[in-house]
Amino acid sequence: MKLFMTGGTGYIGHAVARKAISLGHQVTALVRQDGSAAASELARLGVKLHAGDLREPQSFAATAGAADGVVHTASTADASAAAADEAAAVAMLSHLRPGAAFVYTSGTWVYGNTQGRPATETSPLNPTPLIAWRPAVEQQVLALATSRSIATVILRPAMVHGYGGGVFGMLAGMARQTGSVRVVGDGRNHWPAVHVDDLATAYLSAMERAVSGDGQVTGQIFNVVAEDAVAVADMGEAIRASIGADRVEPWPLDDARQSLGPFADALALDQTVSGQHARRVLAWEPHGPGLIADLSAQNHFQHIKGT
Repeated sequence: MKLFMTGGTGYIGHAVARKAISLGHQVTALVRQDGSAAASELARLGVKLHAGDLREPQSFAATAGAADGVVHTASTADASAAAADEAAAVAMLSHLRPGAAFVYTSGTWVYGNTQGRPATETSPLNPTPLIAWRPAVEQQVLALATSRSIATVILRPAMVHGYGGGVFGMLAGMARQTGSVRVVGDGRNHWPAVHVDDLATAYLSAMERAVSGDGQVTGQIFNVVAEDAVAVADMGEAIRASIGADRVEPWPLDDARQSLGPFADALALDQTVSGQHARRVLAWEPHGPGLIADLSAQNHFQHIKGT
């Protein structure tokens, strides 16, 4: 299968590319600089590089349209994220031929606080401000894909861990500088979690089933969750022990907002999210370590600069 990817040099995208290559797929990835270290690492995996810019869909949409399937994991992660995401998704869907597949990346933050009840794909949405635009783009993607007979799947990953990356790597990096692991709020909240390798497996399962025309998958939304709810206080302690920080301390939300903006509200979410739908329909079964065991592993964060 010929796949086109956005975000291949990112945390999730790299894992998806690695998994796709291991399964024998031909992968082309959008990269801003094909000479960068991250791009070179993709090339070493066997990924073909396509130079372009997520903010300029004309630089890659035609190449994406020639693929059997597209995996969209990229984000500008700045104020332009909403507009760039919508424009990129629309451009790629507009170039794909009928019968091709498109896997779009959303996330469990669209549920907001779940009040201790496990959110499912049919639960009401109350997105945290950082990604308030995301549900509308999900619906636009599904509608455009349906009108063009493109098999589209929406994935909503939980908090992603593994190899010292993602939000957990960021928290550990901040703790290296300050000597304390700061958790936004009082630490009594919970996050759903998934290991990045298990997440990659879900992407490829969704893509392969969509390309095959599986009606159980096409047009569906899946929470990709291995652990429904893990206590943030326990995560903080695991990070502290792993890097040898002095303590875990609460970070009042108002103070955190001054440093992190709306990202602070996302970190303060208290969520329980079910991944049972993905397990049943995608026949997906996570095998990676649980979040606390993973964060507690010796040298888990050794890649962080200065360690």
